[in-house]
Amino acid sequence: MINAMMNPAEINNLTKKVEVSLFSINVGLDNNILSAQDIIDNPDVFDNIFENVDKPVNLRSDVSVMGPAVGLRFDKWSFGITTEVKAKVDIIDFNPDLGNSIIENANGNNDQTTINIPENQRVNASGWMELGFIVGRQILDTDFHSLSVGANFKLLFPGSYSNLGMDKLSATIIDSEDETLLTDAQGSLNLSYDERWENEDGFDLEEDLWRGFNPGGLGVDLGVNYMIKRDDDPLLNIGLSLKNLGSMGMGSNQRNKNYIVNIPQNEYFRVDNLDGNIDEIEQQLVDSGYFTINDSDSDIRVNLPRTVAAYVEFSPVKSFQISLYGQKRISNENNNINLSAADLIVITPRLVLGKFELYSPWMQHQISNFTGGLGLQYGGFFIGSNSVITSFMNSDSQRADIHLGLSWGFGS
Repeated sequence: MINAMMNPAEINNLTKKVEVSLFSINVGLDNNILSAQDIIDNPDVFDNIFENVDKPVNLRSDVSVMGPAVGLRFDKWSFGITTEVKAKVDIIDFNPDLGNSIIENANGNNDQTTINIPENQRVNASGWMELGFIVGRQILDTDFHSLSVGANFKLLFPGSYSNLGMDKLSATIIDSEDETLLTDAQGSLNLSYDERWENEDGFDLEEDLWRGFNPGGLGVDLGVNYMIKRDDDPLLNIGLSLKNLGSMGMGSNQRNKNYIVNIPQNEYFRVDNLDGNIDEIEQQLVDSGYFTINDSDSDIRVNLPRTVAAYVEFSPVKSFQISLYGQKRISNENNNINLSAADLIVITPRLVLGKFELYSPWMQHQISNFTGGLGLQYGGFFIGSNSVITSFMNSDSQRADIHLGLSWGFGS
């Protein structure tokens, strides 16, 4: 079922008539400025994290928990039901000069910073659940080769979404011990959040997170798979999938605000004077005359992280397999209503010794660059990491991750 989640056409290649996945967990953290060794060597590294950074700061964190799932094969048709919870926290193209100014202000240092942000930078967090219905069909099946297609129709249950975007922002920030001033500033800001977080009675995570457990949208994955066989075993397996088409509405509790800032040169706005809740701060911004606010709370829809993926798996002998997987994002991650996905390519050699398998994924990632890992599988249980080898060999590794899961199948 894990393969069918990557490409719904793979549900036609179930090795058993019935396959059940109990759970699967995938957690990953990628960034482009800090390694684990940096934190170990200097626990106070966050006090000057932006000091010597000369490129936009990026961080991607992804958590995926696949719950119970089942796949059924009926002659040329196959069907599946899946459940999955996803969460993401991303920092996208964050300006290091702005970050350094924020830290300097927090430390009470005197400083003046000029920032120029040519495109939208974002800090984004989101969580949602998917209930998937997979259907697959074998188009061609002979002793030599097979061709299959599949689709995964997903009901989307939005949990929580927040976004801070700063687009085409230029400004001069003056920090001193007593005040923080903003001058010669132009640009726009987007703030989107769930208003239940500001409820004085508190936010009940269990009762409120899933917005009454009402579906907020529909997503679709499409896939095609071609396999060349040798003695009824796969020799060459090729797949192509288009994933995460669709969007989800965030409901009436979502607040979405756009701010236009225009502070002329030699005029100053004191940022440190802002105080109170969000509504009170907004009123202070409007009263200053430097900010225009546009509310667009109705019908906020967030687009899924759309990707196209392709892979090739080659099994020259029964005990060895090598695969190549590539993923490309096809949506603009700087857009405030788009969820992000990373571009990556992975090559994975795999040693197969009966029920025991040993594999080693080597990946080039958009954010954390080159990493290598190791994993093992015994029967339906697997555990591994895409970065454990390079984390031990290279102290500058900027990725940490783990994946594990358990499944079983029965029937011929």
